[in-house]
Amino acid sequence: MRPRQIVAALATSAVAVTVLTGAAPADLRPVASPGVQACAEAPDQARVRQGAQVAEPALYAKKDARKYGVIKDLPTLAPGSVEVETVFHVVTETTPTPAQRARTTSMIDAQMQVLNDAYAGTTSPDAAATPFRFTLDHVTWTVDATWAHVSPGKPERDMKAALHEGDSETLNVYAADIGDNLLGWAYFPKGYNNGRDYIDGVVLLDESMPGGTVNAYNEGDTLTHEVGHWLMLEHTFAGGCSASGDGVADTPREAVPQFGCPEGADTCPTPGLDPIHNFMDYSVDACMDMFTPGQADRMSDAWQDFRAGGNG
Repeated sequence: MRPRQIVAALATSAVAVTVLTGAAPADLRPVASPGVQACAEAPDQARVRQGAQVAEPALYAKKDARKYGVIKDLPTLAPGSVEVETVFHVVTETTPTPAQRARTTSMIDAQMQVLNDAYAGTTSPDAAATPFRFTLDHVTWTVDATWAHVSPGKPERDMKAALHEGDSETLNVYAADIGDNLLGWAYFPKGYNNGRDYIDGVVLLDESMPGGTVNAYNEGDTLTHEVGHWLMLEHTFAGGCSASGDGVADTPREAVPQFGCPEGADTCPTPGLDPIHNFMDYSVDACMDMFTPGQADRMSDAWQDFRAGGNG
């Protein structure tokens, strides 16, 4: 178990994120960036940090929402029963020096430990153990000035078409110096069809890994968060205070994303405080430490419905 960060409140005046600048709760939904809209292909989910100057990419286009359907309710897989082969693709603008390469390799090793601790439920007494454990198969190294600062759209598609490995059971992680204060983004299972299965995977800000330089977001929980999306978890604030919320019964409703670690925040009239310690909120890394049993069950169902057996 790791220590939690607790603060009394977050000064909203310092937040420049689009979804937090005077919008009414009904407007606090992810919206597509212009580049994503132009391509008609949006990352399903993203994580942004405090001070982001752009909105996160969209969940998916409204016209495509129905194709995802309802996840079948299946028996929950046993904790630790699914081993996910993981491939890291490190993309840099220039060839890394031996020291830089050694540092990145060490960060990836630490990142894999953080990821496994989170999905094993060892990060908090309240955390649920999930079926998933992640094994690093190998790391690729690519030098490309455009891909090193990849954004959603054509650069992302070109990069992934060249680098993606495996099938829908393989977790591809693309670590690069992405911009606009985005920490990462990912795709829901089955959200990368139409002959573009290679688009699957997680794009990750490289310095968000443990030991990175992104203050408050450098303990490795961006990958934890994005893999949750890869396994079909919504943000805890998805749906706001509506009855459906994020589609998981045991996560309290939340009207807006929470930044920092505002202990006691309660933005919906339904029971429960805002789930600021949940990996699927926008809290800082030191605040995040749990998935719920309902989230573990949803990820288990999504794996069996959409990923197991190399489905794509």
